[in-house]
Amino acid sequence: MMRMSGRVMSCCAALFLALASVSAVQKLKSINDLKKINFGQSVPKHTLLLLHWFANVVDINNNNIIRLTFDPDDEDYGSHHYGNYEQLLDPLPHGYQYYTVGNLYEHRHEQLPDYVVNPQAEYAGRNMDRIIFRVRQQNRGRSMQTDQVYITQHYETFEQQGTRYDPDHTYQVTTNLLRQIREFSEGTNQNTLWDLRDRYGSNADDSQLRHIRNTWGTLACLGLLLFIVIQEKHSSYQQKKSTQPPARRKTQPDFVVNMPENPSRTHPRQNNFLRHLPEQRDETQLTVTTGNNGKARIHWKNVTRDRLNNGVMVVLFKNNEDQEASSTYKCIEDSHSGSWDTSVPLNEGLQARLHKVRRQYCFWRVVGEEICRGPEFKDDRKDTAVDITGYNAKLQLFVKDGKACARLFVRKNFGNWKLEFDNSWVGFYASANKGTNQYEWRQWQWATKFRPKADVEDYFYDVYEYHSGMAIAPGVQARFIDWGKEVKARTPSWR
Repeated sequence: MMRMSGRVMSCCAALFLALASVSAVQKLKSINDLKKINFGQSVPKHTLLLLHWFANVVDINNNNIIRLTFDPDDEDYGSHHYGNYEQLLDPLPHGYQYYTVGNLYEHRHEQLPDYVVNPQAEYAGRNMDRIIFRVRQQNRGRSMQTDQVYITQHYETFEQQGTRYDPDHTYQVTTNLLRQIREFSEGTNQNTLWDLRDRYGSNADDSQLRHIRNTWGTLACLGLLLFIVIQEKHSSYQQKKSTQPPARRKTQPDFVVNMPENPSRTHPRQNNFLRHLPEQRDETQLTVTTGNNGKARIHWKNVTRDRLNNGVMVVLFKNNEDQEASSTYKCIEDSHSGSWDTSVPLNEGLQARLHKVRRQYCFWRVVGEEICRGPEFKDDRKDTAVDITGYNAKLQLFVKDGKACARLFVRKNFGNWKLEFDNSWVGFYASANKGTNQYEWRQWQWATKFRPKADVEDYFYDVYEYHSGMAIAPGVQARFIDWGKEVKARTPSWR
């Protein structure tokens, strides 16, 4: 009984720790709070450059509502979804999404300013720092409302934590602090520097301000902000500093450590900052294809031995936007490459991702931190639809819920198409080698009975669809046959 009680207590303790895994994140309410962070020691100085850019690229209205001026899904900024799988931050309310920005290994970030992408050597930062922001997804793209902003950083490589963010150096940035940082926008006006110095209690003398202006040019206000935060500390903070625990001591040499957050898009930009750093590449490949009986099949290639030893799994998501880890996953322990037939019907947008295995409640294995992701599964688009000979119309084969479906694109000026297509039909075939009369049993439909697709907007075509009961599979083909049993269109065979 004592042994059993001990086990119960152990499991209860594990459950308590799991429920309390989301720790309180310290808030930074002002520049005075920024001064309390050990920039250049435990936190990269580059974080301040990234935060300065973010504060000045967003809009803040009189009601303290923050709105983006860029689309967080736009690759030009190198931002992308953050899944919060390690429970670094609070769980997302319905309709919200976390994004992260700041990965300088992203091959596209043309909209980030040069002082962030190509910083002075002193502020390089080793590509560790990131900004996480939470947005309401009610309005997609620009002008999305942002209600939470964080600065964070990856663990050092020698700490062997992979690409996780360090909770000990994650801070929430308040709207008030963003407003203060916005005051240090670009400018060379001498009076502006003097006013900012006095307003924020800097002890920089006139010669130091002139040196900052000559050194930083149009970014002189940013230079002053760095001077205030990094080189100056409040006297009260200096008195407390000796009583605070020392910053985490490094036991290994300083060198580049972090894997890119989205390795499938890794093409390091050649710039002064990255030129001397080793190139970071992830050769892992993940794809979703057509499996058995219309179900999704996940393929993986080149999963490294280290990852296999540490425990990884392939996980299926609805699409690239999906942040809810499904129950459709498979742990892969000894297979660098392979495939797995899921029980999920094939649909456009499905995506495979590689995640770490996280153990919960002593022995359960659940979805852990994301490592990388593959492309979304895409069915044939309209530009691959085939012409129906003799008519201003096209035929396309696509998949819906694992079933073979057909789509008719009818030119808007083809007003009498129903009369012309009377007694014409579309059939589904197991392969391109089948004869016209060898369509799958009862898998056909009259062209005039295709249903209009009202939610598809096309300037030139009206769109009509038919969803068959035939499971999609490699080789499946759709054909348009006229009343004389002449084949007027054949789609490419399904791959």
